[in-house]
Amino acid sequence: MIGDASTSASGLPVRLDSLIGRREELSLIRRLLQTSTRAVTITGAAGVGKSRIAIAAAESLKRSVSGVWYVDVSGSGGEVAAAVAHELKVDSGEDALSAVTAAIGESDCVLLLDDVDEAVAETTAFVDVLLTSCPGARLIVTGREPIASAGNVLVALGPLGAHDLTASSDAVRLFADRAASADARFAVDEGTLPHVIRICAATGGVPLAIELAAAQLQFLDVRTLAKRMDRQLRTLEPSGSAYRSLRAAVEDSWERCDPAERRVWTDLSVLAPGWDLELGEAMAALSVPEPDSATAVVKQLIRRSIVHRRRLEGGVRYELLPALREFGEERLQDPPEVRRHFVTCMIRRLHDAEDHWFSGRQAEILRRLRGDIPNIRRAVKTAAALGDTDRAVEVVVTGWRQAFQIHGSEDELATWVAMALEAGTPSPRWAALGHALRTAIFGQSGKPGLAAAELEQAGAARDIVLSGDDPDIARTCDAAVRSAAETLERDDGEAAILLRSLLNELGEDAYRFGLMNTPQRLAARLYALGDTEAADAVGAAIVERAVAVGDRFERSFLLTTRATAAAAVGDYTTAEAAAREALVLKRGLGNGLGVAQALELLADVARERSDPVRSARLLGAAAARWREAGALRGNYPPYFYDRDRTERAVRHRLGDPAFDRAFGYGAALSEDESIEFALHRIVEAHGRAGVPSLPGASPLTARETQVAALVADGASNKEMARRLFVSIRTIETHVQNALVKLGLRSRTELALWYREHPTRR
Repeated sequence: MIGDASTSASGLPVRLDSLIGRREELSLIRRLLQTSTRAVTITGAAGVGKSRIAIAAAESLKRSVSGVWYVDVSGSGGEVAAAVAHELKVDSGEDALSAVTAAIGESDCVLLLDDVDEAVAETTAFVDVLLTSCPGARLIVTGREPIASAGNVLVALGPLGAHDLTASSDAVRLFADRAASADARFAVDEGTLPHVIRICAATGGVPLAIELAAAQLQFLDVRTLAKRMDRQLRTLEPSGSAYRSLRAAVEDSWERCDPAERRVWTDLSVLAPGWDLELGEAMAALSVPEPDSATAVVKQLIRRSIVHRRRLEGGVRYELLPALREFGEERLQDPPEVRRHFVTCMIRRLHDAEDHWFSGRQAEILRRLRGDIPNIRRAVKTAAALGDTDRAVEVVVTGWRQAFQIHGSEDELATWVAMALEAGTPSPRWAALGHALRTAIFGQSGKPGLAAAELEQAGAARDIVLSGDDPDIARTCDAAVRSAAETLERDDGEAAILLRSLLNELGEDAYRFGLMNTPQRLAARLYALGDTEAADAVGAAIVERAVAVGDRFERSFLLTTRATAAAAVGDYTTAEAAAREALVLKRGLGNGLGVAQALELLADVARERSDPVRSARLLGAAAARWREAGALRGNYPPYFYDRDRTERAVRHRLGDPAFDRAFGYGAALSEDESIEFALHRIVEAHGRAGVPSLPGASPLTARETQVAALVADGASNKEMARRLFVSIRTIETHVQNALVKLGLRSRTELALWYREHPTRR
């Protein structure tokens, strides 16, 4: 590790630098060892700080035990007991293990066995004997993979947080602290913070990489360093022996892997972070074709801390940390073959999602797709870079709705389709489908000129396909082009005729997930025409299929469409009922774009019912959902209501200051909270920005109250996230929302509020 170390009187190495962050992990290890747990193994990837936190944990316990000893097992040659005996200054004789157990006896002590990777089996055997023979002994073990002792508890140490970084994030604080040693004049301020955040994010939050990056300020300015972080194994190579090499640490992990594990490591390096086990297994199958063996290799890489396991709300995702990923890419034996295999894997996943949308797997598919978006993007880039234009277009065309529309990032679609089409010369089939998709994108975003130009290219490619000898492909391309043309049609009657024709021709294929969304669009056009009976009939066919498998997305989509049409003709009773039911179905789907549409509709209902404050709050909540989705509002009248008219009317009624206060209130709500608010399940009169709280009522949601209680107990964000099984980002959002609603400025004030208002919890 970086920094000089000597030995303290307690036998622990003395660090001359400070420990930044890790409060939750340190508290957990200390709590385990102070209760019934007698052995803790700290595992993690190279450079995450296993030794550092182990030493800190042992240091925190030294006043409560009779002795603390530190043993570096890495140079023991597998003679663990002899290394311990040497540290204890015990004459080991011919039986070092017996000598150690006799010396420790029943004394209450802590023994830290550091870096046991070269002697995992020997360490396991030593720990088992010590736990049996020495009832007062407590052990802390560090390594990249866990020991197998039955009395051991595993603490997997991950990197510091590297997403949504701010000046107060642990990764940034660590960089700032270590940078002071490299350049005493360096400071994290408004000018340097963006570059520091970029550097820390590029490291993936690995402390060793952050420390090495900070040391580079002896030679580079922070802006140049940030630009070079895409190749950190080279950029962060230390200039002298005082610093541990990141490359050397990664190479050590490489040497411990067998040939199959190394091949799979390199195969996994082409994936973007955040893949699931199924995708990892599919990639591993390239080098290890037997499924059970491929799974075993992936699990072994997780065990060896090569693959990092990251808990997210609702599941687990995996990644190679940046330096490990870069190292794996360097050692790819056949990069084109591996990258082609990756694209194939993603196409299979997208077709699987499309084929099984109306099935009992819908909930699973929704969860999977949300996490797959980074790798869908990477698949487009990879296929384009390989010059495989057809497959690049196939990724986008197959994934347009599931990846980009449901999860609210549809606006980037045009760019991705362009990248795919421009990678080379697509075949007529994929040219027709790609340009048809761009037609629909531009047609629904108010760019009729661009849409018309794309439609012309799509039609020309379609005509070539129609002259060919594959009727199925010809049918698909013709339907796609005609469907795209509908988005340019402003006459609802003509559009309905076209969509009805397509629906009849396609039959059951019209209900495939990403095909063209034909039934939903037909229902929207019929509602816009005022033909409610016909629209309801089309909707009934959708609902019949949806209910059979527990679908929520298609039903909620249909309800939002109906609410839009009802509001357009002044039927606010129907609009409210449909929008509220849509929000109930959308809860937990991750469809922020759809939530925003429903909130805007309810805002217009509130305007019509002379409740301008509620309307402004709902508009603010909707704006936050659009912002989170990174999406711009579409311009396809059957789906999108004119929210600008609502805002103008409400702003005029309230005046700018009052409107902005109410809008800001709504914008501070999370997605779940905005749904609760829209459904009248939370108190509307929150004490903030001059809006009085209802007497005796808590202005916080139940979850915010839980968070306030934990803040009052002194818990960190990480501790709260662990206890409540949510992400740290969610905790930060709850804390911020509580502060805003209560008109407070700090966590201390929030803690005081909680203690002083026992009747309002």
